[in-house]
Amino acid sequence: MWRFCKRFFKYWARTNSHVTGNFDIGVAAAVVTDSSILLVQEAKGAYAGCWGLPKGHVEPNESIENAVLRELQEETNITGDISGFIGLRTTQTRHGVGLFLCYKILASNFNAKPQEDEISDLRFYKAEEFDSIEWVSAAMRGFAEVALKDSSLPLIDLSTESKRPYQLVFSDGRITLSEEVVQ
Repeated sequence: MWRFCKRFFKYWARTNSHVTGNFDIGVAAAVVTDSSILLVQEAKGAYAGCWGLPKGHVEPNESIENAVLRELQEETNITGDISGFIGLRTTQTRHGVGLFLCYKILASNFNAKPQEDEISDLRFYKAEEFDSIEWVSAAMRGFAEVALKDSSLPLIDLSTESKRPYQLVFSDGRITLSEEVVQ
């Protein structure tokens, strides 16, 4: 059974000055079926007409994992479960540090319907069609290319042990922690 160090919580409660509101956190959902990936076309704003993965922002007090599933359902009516981590984009925004995380999603339904006020269209694209698409960003295309290669990293879910949302991703693809770490 994995456990937290009790001393850490006492220390963290007194010294969490590094936690600020200067973060802009976004998420994207990569839904792959056979050899194609779900893309949505933006309906309004600076990216109207451009294509990308279903995406959005993390709400206050919402976990990143819940946010990606919520955004997928809101924008496309598709539900599913996270099956892996695709990638991370970092930047500096007017709000502070910008983080954007992309997760691979195993869809549990394909009753796709675009959210009319934000999404004008949605469809599945194959990699060979990517050059003909006007993308929201280079990062979106990169996430889509990686997702189609089926090279996502698995998430280790320690939420039960930590009694709060707690996910780990390691670059070597491990799916468990060693006994020395867990104890």
